[in-house]
Amino acid sequence: MTSSIVLKAWMGLTGLFLTAFLVVHMAGNLQLFLPEALARPSYNAYSEALTSSIVIRAAGWITYTAIVLHAVLSAVLTLRHRAARRGYAVERPATSSRWYARSMGVLGAVTLAFVVLHMQSFWYRYHWGEIGVDASGNKDLYTVVVTAFCEPWIVVVYVLSMGALAFHLQHGIAAALRSLGVFSGRITRGAPRVSMWVAWGVAGAFAAMPVYIYAAFGGHAP
Repeated sequence: MTSSIVLKAWMGLTGLFLTAFLVVHMAGNLQLFLPEALARPSYNAYSEALTSSIVIRAAGWITYTAIVLHAVLSAVLTLRHRAARRGYAVERPATSSRWYARSMGVLGAVTLAFVVLHMQSFWYRYHWGEIGVDASGNKDLYTVVVTAFCEPWIVVVYVLSMGALAFHLQHGIAAALRSLGVFSGRITRGAPRVSMWVAWGVAGAFAAMPVYIYAAFGGHAP
């Protein structure tokens, strides 16, 4: 159960699960592109539904567990890989691999740091911070999000972080399929392209949200 092959399979499973979570999370957050009069009640009601459903809350804790497990597995496999390379007089990076394939650890660390910032800014504040309510009595998370995205430095951090996420997903999805043994035949030829479209589609949508809000509000919080 602790062999590298098994650990890579678990890492692939957790990675694909987190990718599915990102797709669902991105779809829900597309409401931010609506006009303010529609986006505020819709987004706040959506946020309230996510926190009031025991099923969604359970799924949330599974997601947090998957994030931690994915990070731990990545660290373990990286250390094993380095240990296996000891003793070689010369170590050269694989010139046939993409730079982001050789930088998954760095890209993953950037993504993890972003997740911590994101949860502190929104998840933690929603549950334990001081937030006003909208006309329907729901916590006004929409105003919190808009206020944050009217800060230029936050917009820049989000866009750069989504770039790191896109490259991480582009290689990670294909690697996960390979680790799970489904990377063969027609899938071998199509998976890299699918990975690219999923990675940049999800990350691009997330990156566009703060840019759109900053432009829509002219950098001035409501």
